[in-house]
Amino acid sequence: MELKNQLKKYENWIIAFAALGILSIFAGCRFDYFYDLNDDVLMKDILAGVYTGTPEGHNIQMLWLVSAFISLFYRLAKGLPWYGIFLCACHYGCFFLILKRSLAFCKTWWGKGAVALTESLLFGGIFLEHLIFAQYTVTCTLLGGTAAFLFFTTDRDMSGMEFVRRNLPAVLLVSAAYLIRSEMLLLVLPMICVAGACKWGSEEKIFTKEHAFQYFTVIGLILGGILVGRVSHEIAYGSKQWRDFTEFFNNRTELYDFQKPPEYEEHRAFYESIGLSESEKVLLDNYNFGMDEEIDHVMVGEIADYAGKNKSAEEPFGPKLILKLKDYFYRLCHGPGAVGSDYPWNYAVILGYMAVFLTALPKKNRGEQERKTGRSVLIKNALGAAWKLVFLFAVRTALWMYILMRDRAPERITHSLYLMEFCILAAMIFVEWSEMENVKIKRLGGILAAGCFGLLAIITFPGSVESVSLKQTEREKVNALYRELYTCLSEGGNKENFYFIDVYSSVSDGGVPYSEKMFKDVDNSLNNYDIMGGWACKSPLQRKKLALFGIENMELALKDREDVYFVRKNSEDMQWIFDYYEDHGTPVQARLVKQAAGVFEIYALNEKQ
Repeated sequence: MELKNQLKKYENWIIAFAALGILSIFAGCRFDYFYDLNDDVLMKDILAGVYTGTPEGHNIQMLWLVSAFISLFYRLAKGLPWYGIFLCACHYGCFFLILKRSLAFCKTWWGKGAVALTESLLFGGIFLEHLIFAQYTVTCTLLGGTAAFLFFTTDRDMSGMEFVRRNLPAVLLVSAAYLIRSEMLLLVLPMICVAGACKWGSEEKIFTKEHAFQYFTVIGLILGGILVGRVSHEIAYGSKQWRDFTEFFNNRTELYDFQKPPEYEEHRAFYESIGLSESEKVLLDNYNFGMDEEIDHVMVGEIADYAGKNKSAEEPFGPKLILKLKDYFYRLCHGPGAVGSDYPWNYAVILGYMAVFLTALPKKNRGEQERKTGRSVLIKNALGAAWKLVFLFAVRTALWMYILMRDRAPERITHSLYLMEFCILAAMIFVEWSEMENVKIKRLGGILAAGCFGLLAIITFPGSVESVSLKQTEREKVNALYRELYTCLSEGGNKENFYFIDVYSSVSDGGVPYSEKMFKDVDNSLNNYDIMGGWACKSPLQRKKLALFGIENMELALKDREDVYFVRKNSEDMQWIFDYYEDHGTPVQARLVKQAAGVFEIYALNEKQ
């Protein structure tokens, strides 16, 4: 009897852990975990000490506090894949928290089993690609979405302090999300605010001291957590070197992510006015701008501003807005097989809106005393659900139009928006369903909701597994080429050399991005190569790395040092490097030293005599 009581007491923990175990075992046995992009690999390299030889807390992409936290573990045990462990812990931890809270709404084993199965299939189906190919932007949103789910599903009948205490995990999750990817958290923060406003607006008496204390305290704690993260980051990056690089990084992001360097011939007068020659401008086109020390934060900022003005003139706001609105609704409404559709994410969200509205209608038992007012209750429930859904949809539309109008909508951002929205809708469904008083209607509603979402999960799960399997096979092929190259660069006497790699030669093959596995072939020793551009280029970290090999200037080292080499893929042009040195009055010649993996070529450059 005592054992039975203990099982009953901890049954939600047991079921959640069981579902988590099954999902993690399936994913771990069926796939290998990868960092999604070469950007994620570089972040790992910085944290682990692969880039500079020492685990670094200045990770550039993340805020300092979380970077310093992860790098500390690398300092304690450098050989372990701590960054991969961190990302997986965030993903599986969020799944556990959402599932455990969901189970609390169910009273029967059958209900709990249905919820656990449905959410496991949804997470393992729709989210599978981001679970296997981890990207910190999506991780940030998952943390924020989990926080919104936990906050919205908190029992409204709690006392003030108990309400605040129960929402401390949500506060910590939002704070952590901000540290991991501040820009993404700020992008989805309006939807988190919608969740808060909808919850507060659902109170029977909205404007009371108790509610003001509850909600403003939670809001204050979230803002406090964000403030601590931002202030500590600004202090850590407060030196002149880091301030200049941060400006360069922001200007470079604006230029490449949201604008485009204008063509040289058409805009020659502008480029000549800022002192950029045609051969130097090519470095901006192929991302190898690390070659030229004169391409600094000021110059890149001027180019980004100029490109933005030209883009605005070429693309009038009105026609572009109409075009993007059509794209927005196309992506939202079209299903499998449609080019450019966001299926199955869009179907999950559409189903979520429908489920929230329908579960809100029969919230009260229409007994004998309420027959006369049944219609008014129905209308009241419908309006109560409608304003929340319209509010959420209006905010999501504004956010979507913002990213579409900026011409910057990669899957890691669009899927993140869907993820946040779906977490909020799922929280609304549970809350509305829990407030139904008619047992039969409540049971029927639960069966229909679980059935609809379960059916979507079952339909999408096989295709998701097949898609991830195919992408893993493609990544294996591409990664094998790069592993052979990097092995060649670090073996034998090559360890003492240094290699600069053309940026386009370093990132992908046939559109498949190069990345690394999280937990296999882990080597956190210092590497002896770097790409000639990218987001870490010209940073204090890169200067520290190059200083370890006695390099102060990339341009001079390539032509003057016998132990510094240029690496390119044989499919990539290298005429640009000859034109650059010719333009700088020091023509060079290239000697092929070695080939690797059948596609890479290693050259020694020296000045023509």
